[in-house]
Amino acid sequence: MGTTRNAARGRCSDDVDPRAKGGWTARKRIPTDIRDDYERAFGLRWEERFNSGLVPLQHARNLCRDWESEIETRITNLRAKRDGGGHTLTVQQARALAGEWYRWFTERQLERQLPASHWEAVLGDIGDEVQAVLVDLGVAGDQDPDVWEESPEFRERLRPVLADVAETSRFLAHRKLALDETSRGMFLDFLYRDMAAGLRLLIRRAKGDYSPDEHPKEFPEFERTPDPGLTPWALFEQWIAEKKPATSTVDRWRGVFVQLREDFPDRSAGSISPEDAQEWIRGLPNDQRSPQTVRDVWLSALKTVFNWGVASKLLTKNPFTEVSVTVPRRSTSRETKAFLDAEVKVILSASLAIEDTTRTFEAAKRWVPWVCAYTGARAGEITQLRGVDVIERDGIHAIRITPEAGTVKTGHARVVPLHEHLLAQGFLEFVRGSGEGPLFYNEGRDKRGKDDLTNPSKPRYVKTRERLAAWVRSLGVTDPELRPNHAWRHTFKQIADRCGISERVSDAITGHAPTTVGREYGAPTLGDMAKALERFPRYET
Repeated sequence: MGTTRNAARGRCSDDVDPRAKGGWTARKRIPTDIRDDYERAFGLRWEERFNSGLVPLQHARNLCRDWESEIETRITNLRAKRDGGGHTLTVQQARALAGEWYRWFTERQLERQLPASHWEAVLGDIGDEVQAVLVDLGVAGDQDPDVWEESPEFRERLRPVLADVAETSRFLAHRKLALDETSRGMFLDFLYRDMAAGLRLLIRRAKGDYSPDEHPKEFPEFERTPDPGLTPWALFEQWIAEKKPATSTVDRWRGVFVQLREDFPDRSAGSISPEDAQEWIRGLPNDQRSPQTVRDVWLSALKTVFNWGVASKLLTKNPFTEVSVTVPRRSTSRETKAFLDAEVKVILSASLAIEDTTRTFEAAKRWVPWVCAYTGARAGEITQLRGVDVIERDGIHAIRITPEAGTVKTGHARVVPLHEHLLAQGFLEFVRGSGEGPLFYNEGRDKRGKDDLTNPSKPRYVKTRERLAAWVRSLGVTDPELRPNHAWRHTFKQIADRCGISERVSDAITGHAPTTVGREYGAPTLGDMAKALERFPRYET
């Protein structure tokens, strides 16, 4: 059974084993502080497990992310309930939320295509529970429809039964909504009325009756009001859980929200005014943090997350919308973002000098600079490369750059031909000797695991990429205006233009997005790219 290599830390990995047979799996540890509550609610104490079943890999990833999101929301809801927090609903909102549940529950159960006898049995079981509680409370005879409103004890006894049958924890997790105790009770009170209607609908549908369902007409539209106690940090956490950004994005933006939390202690996200935001941003640039970093990283992070908060009805406004940062024109002494010829020779000569490639980082130093030099690929796209991604198609040796191996900035896979100089150096022999798995990092479980989505471990191919950048710097390529990995993209494009390769073809090789809609049609074929690459000269060392 295949297992995602990030399974131990409970993340739905993009870094999966392509040789796995059967369904993909993942595990999510239950945090220590919530285990007792989680066990009472869901019957599991130590961890949740996911198995995709026999489905395509991308579908398995989507299922796993939905599963992970649901578990995270369950944990959030249980903590809110324990700590007396959670969303407060008005009576109208509680009724509207019951309507959302009614539609969710009936649509979900109809997909199961269970017989009418099943739902008749469920309806009968609830009736038996109601009758048993009435007897215990000394209320004889038929069920009194007013007993729910008149007897708090009756409600307390029936609410857990109702919540279980109605799958309310799963529903609230699906809606990413944590309710305070009063609102949760009010929501369940409405479900007492709607559960029977929902079950009767399922019975009718199972018997072939598809006449219109009139019950949803009773429900008002649910409008979620902002949570006045939502902190900027909690907003960041919810954004991560919802959007599933790349690890690099979380790492880069985490410091922004740590600083915001420190500078606005005990302040909710909704209480920050545009004036507060502008003054705070104005004070951020310093000797270690340039105005450009504040604009491109800090302000971008804040606008993105707070905009999501407004769109998700968690906030009424984004205080950073009109905030701006003045970035002085920066003088540069370097004429190009590409490597100079001397820098190319230093890096590629050092790479050629490496003879023992049995260790993965030595292999990375030997091959990644050369592959980047002849493809213009992003360094991370090559450090994540697997043996199975080196292919031959129509007699052309190529590499498959795909999100299945890790990440691709555009999100789209591409197949790129290999330059004849790479073949002459023995790249294919190296790949054959390395197997089908990762070529430039060791496969296996990370040593550390985290429940904290705001501080994820970096994928191993990212660590390899970062180590390569440091290695290039150690060779004496130290110009601070030069990016030691990314410069290969500029170098490739520069040489491709010089030797007559069209921009359309070089963009296809490097994975640049088409500059016009027209270029999205009739994209260059692998044969087109291979033919063009014949004009690309060998690097001299």
